[in-house]
Amino acid sequence: MMQKRNVLIVLTSLFVTWCFMSISNSNADATKESETKDRIVVARVNGQPIYKEALAAYIQNDLKKFRKYGAKGKGTPELIKRMERRALYKVIDQELLMQESQHLKVEDIEKKVDEGIKKLKVKYRTEENFKSYLASKKRTDQELRETLRNNIYIDTYLEAKGIRNPVIPEEEIRAYYEDTKENYRRDEYIRASHILIIADENASDEKKDEARKKAETIRQEIINGKDFTDMAREFSEDGRAANGGELDYITRGFMPPEFDSAAFAMKKDDLSEVIQTKFGFHIIKVFDKKPAGVTPYDEVRNFIKKYLQEEVSRKKLVSHTEELQRKAKIEVFLNES
Repeated sequence: MMQKRNVLIVLTSLFVTWCFMSISNSNADATKESETKDRIVVARVNGQPIYKEALAAYIQNDLKKFRKYGAKGKGTPELIKRMERRALYKVIDQELLMQESQHLKVEDIEKKVDEGIKKLKVKYRTEENFKSYLASKKRTDQELRETLRNNIYIDTYLEAKGIRNPVIPEEEIRAYYEDTKENYRRDEYIRASHILIIADENASDEKKDEARKKAETIRQEIINGKDFTDMAREFSEDGRAANGGELDYITRGFMPPEFDSAAFAMKKDDLSEVIQTKFGFHIIKVFDKKPAGVTPYDEVRNFIKKYLQEEVSRKKLVSHTEELQRKAKIEVFLNES
């Protein structure tokens, strides 16, 4: 909710979203490589083959980022080659972690896999949507279970090594806040809802009078005890009606000047008069107010903690995978494929 104006912190993503990337199956039998002639082996990690198809998801993600900044097409051969090389080492790191994690004993692993599948089905709402998702990823139910199982092993391994969700002492979180206080300076903002009866600038005087009278009637009913949220759902004529007219936290300038003048002068839980703007007639209710100034520590503590955890985790993960690489037998054939 906090307006992050002047915030210099950039949250970095630590862990790859394992479920949605094509990764090599660490339990695959070595004979599978020779049986599947159309699959190109680009590396082996301790004898375990990594296939070129495992790089595809990473390359597509990188290409999307390039297109976001104006690049067109599928990328030059040189660019794709660099992306392939970078993707390969990400997959190698995954494979190393996966191999190491297989030494752990994870209690109720199949139950946890079932829970993961259940969450995906909830996300996709219907069985048909879920099957479409599997088809889009070119995965069978069994392959999905295997991927989820590997993810659980890796998560458990990273937790055990203190890499995932590391403990950050409270004094470090507080010290970081004190050192970067100016990053959390914010403008005044309010959490408000409104009911809008539409009558724009081009509406006739008759239409405007009709809209104003309707808004006045609604306002009076609220004063008489009707719930503001329920009245917004029933009568408001803008896109937020279904959410009870909720605008969430806003700063000046988000709404028209007449709206701002009224809303920012109100106290918490106040109900406004009927306010006219270029959109029509509004009834405003303010649910919370935050003054301009530096955001208090308690409001940003979890934000800072998460940031520091990601920084520590990222460094630990890089160090740990480098150590695993030194101990592993890694053969790379990418340039030969």
